[in-house]
Amino acid sequence: MAPTYTYNYGANPPIDWPRMLIADTDTSQPMVFADEEILAATAIQQTVMQSGQYYTFTIGTANPAPLVLPHPPTSYFRIAAMLLRCMASNKAKLASIKQLLDLKLDSSDSARWLGDQADKFLEMDDNSGAFVIAEMVQDYASFRERFWKQVQRMTAPA
Repeated sequence: MAPTYTYNYGANPPIDWPRMLIADTDTSQPMVFADEEILAATAIQQTVMQSGQYYTFTIGTANPAPLVLPHPPTSYFRIAAMLLRCMASNKAKLASIKQLLDLKLDSSDSARWLGDQADKFLEMDDNSGAFVIAEMVQDYASFRERFWKQVQRMTAPA
């Protein structure tokens, strides 16, 4: 299977948004990352966030039709930072980057520049105001309470 390289100006966010953030959008030039590589970076970032408990009622199957779990939160800044770090650490990808937008790059300086840009993306994500709630249980009673609250959250009308 041949890798695909697409950019649809934001019509396909999981691929287009990280590609836009790393300035890999010029379809007239060879693109640095294949779509599959960007989706793999997205999957890696999404596995950080997972539900420790989910309930499928008596069906016993994952994600039955009326109870579809939401996708984990996706930080496109973190995905872009991961791609930039991959680019900086891979000499073959780094050598293929001669120019980003109107900036001419030397391979010795570009690794440092890409790392700095990745740090800025991570800082932007850290300061975005997003937060995560972690619920913990200490005993059976608190587990039971959390379990039923989770059921209520997942079955609440939209």
